[in-house]
Amino acid sequence: MSTPRVSLTVEQRTSLQCRLKERDGKRCFYCARNFRARPLRRKTLDHYIPHWLWPAWEVDNLVLACERCNLAKGDVLPWPLVWLLLATFRQTEWEMAA
Repeated sequence: MSTPRVSLTVEQRTSLQCRLKERDGKRCFYCARNFRARPLRRKTLDHYIPHWLWPAWEVDNLVLACERCNLAKGDVLPWPLVWLLLATFRQTEWEMAA
């Protein structure tokens, strides 16, 4: 059973986008294309760690992404995060074996 998604008001969405622009700049987090250079490229709020895994609207887990990259990523964990988790798991596994 999936959790229902909470919709944000226009004011909340605008506030989050402004905070993310200040933090990350005016570029897509995934492809690094500038939103200003391509005005038709729609920017979206994306949960870096998928909403089903971390169901919160915290700025720490949100990034600005163009609609194309957001749709391509979908609802999966990004590879850099998977690699980090695997490295941490392997390291703790080796420490427990020693």
